[in-house]
Amino acid sequence: MHVKWMRQWPELFLALKFLRPRRSFVSIITILSWLGVVAGVLVLIVVQSVMRGFEDELTRKVIGFQSHLTVAGNVPLRDPVALLEQIRQEPEVEGATPSVLGPVLAETHSRISTPRIKGWDAESAPAVIPLPECVVEGTWSPGPDTLVVGSEWAKANRVELGTEVNLLAPQQFKEMLGAKTPGAALPKKIPLPRTFRVAGIFTTGMFDYDSEYLITDLFTAQELYAVPGSVHGIAIKLKDPDRASEVAEKLKAKLGPDVRMLTWMDHNQRLFAAVAVERRVMSFLLFFVMVVAALGLSGTLITVTVQRSKAIGTLAALGATPLQIATVFTMYGVVVGVLGSVAGVVGAWVVLANRNALSHFIGKVTGQDLFPAEIYHFASLPARYDGTVFLGVALAGLLLSVLAALVPAWVASHAEPSANLRRS
Repeated sequence: MHVKWMRQWPELFLALKFLRPRRSFVSIITILSWLGVVAGVLVLIVVQSVMRGFEDELTRKVIGFQSHLTVAGNVPLRDPVALLEQIRQEPEVEGATPSVLGPVLAETHSRISTPRIKGWDAESAPAVIPLPECVVEGTWSPGPDTLVVGSEWAKANRVELGTEVNLLAPQQFKEMLGAKTPGAALPKKIPLPRTFRVAGIFTTGMFDYDSEYLITDLFTAQELYAVPGSVHGIAIKLKDPDRASEVAEKLKAKLGPDVRMLTWMDHNQRLFAAVAVERRVMSFLLFFVMVVAALGLSGTLITVTVQRSKAIGTLAALGATPLQIATVFTMYGVVVGVLGSVAGVVGAWVVLANRNALSHFIGKVTGQDLFPAEIYHFASLPARYDGTVFLGVALAGLLLSVLAALVPAWVASHAEPSANLRRS
């Protein structure tokens, strides 16, 4: 069996024979080259999987705490009741709620900030955005004199339950300036801030949302912005968020050209673009780890060709063609690449399966929390097990190993047999 296999695959047999340790320096650097391929494949798979998991977790949070689709206009939308009826007739729509949203000037503890006020419709909003489930302090009771505020905004402005917050809306400043008419000037109005009391604090896990939004009831927000009977937009929840663009086109055709349709992807385009760019940049940089490993393998093969010069000369003298000799050393690179890629994939799977335990261990050793929950808002390190990533990185490691073997293989195949035989 052994002799038959050797006759059928002589190049692979010789490549495996050259790989056997001979208690020499060459065997050590061969092992190091193999470890380089293992490390390159492992690190690249782990980084890709964690970054994709981070993107999935971010998408889940965005979809969970923002509307999937928003209907807006260049001016406040009049007759929102009729619009809501048309929107709810769409089969893909699971819920819809009107809203008034805009910046306000907030003063508390002599601190000035510019958060956004959001008018909340108590009847229809909970079916679209589950913010009441995110209350961490107090109660969910936005009303004419009460606010529910984001935890990051509360922390930045030293706001607690019961704290008074004075609000001024842009519309009040417009009234203060007055309207200029030919021949007469209307008296300017002096705006007075409206005082609210903080009844609850919510945390969604999204910093932008937790640091910018103050929630009140819809009627109060309409009063602040002087849009009685009108709304700034209609938030929509879909049965399938991935079909937001498709549903947006249908609603656009139904509601007319005066409205604008914004999907959850449009609202977070910069955020997801930044995550995608970071993932690509990290993958590009870590790809050079495998390139360095391939260069190390190439150097190892050059050393092997020098050490095995007498064997190469003997093969040539016995009638081996340059192609067969080149195939021997190419198979050397293939074997190292296959073993390195397989070990790297297995190692990456083990690391990803124990990623949280490893993160905690490294944190204890270094004394630093690698992924603080107050910043990332993740209870555990996310990861996505994507078969295409595992396979693609493994094939890339194998390809680089084969390419690294081509130059030494070409050198070995074109060496003079007599010169190789003269070497001791």
